Amino acid sequence: MKKVDAQAAKVLEDIFQDKDQSFELNGRKYKIVAIDNKDDSETTVAEDVDRDPELKRKLLQAKKDIEEGNYYTSEEMREMIRVGQV
Repeated sequence: MKKVDAQAAKVLEDIFQDKDQSFELNGRKYKIVAIDNKDDSETTVAEDVDRDPELKRKLLQAKKDIEEGNYYTSEEMREMIRVGQV
């Protein structure tokens, strides 16, 4: 990563203040993107569950199935498929 001097940092800060965050240098256009900030379109699992009742239902059912032992291992599932049970 390249470090910038104070003058360049000031220019970059001015660009960051703009909504567009793009600039032109030597006839080429560039856009500055923060790589360490969470993208607004990304959500956490908790946020997804809060927004989607069906997803919450499925996850709670899966948790219940695991707690009650109602699941198959990958090997068991492959064998069931192989013998035509699924």
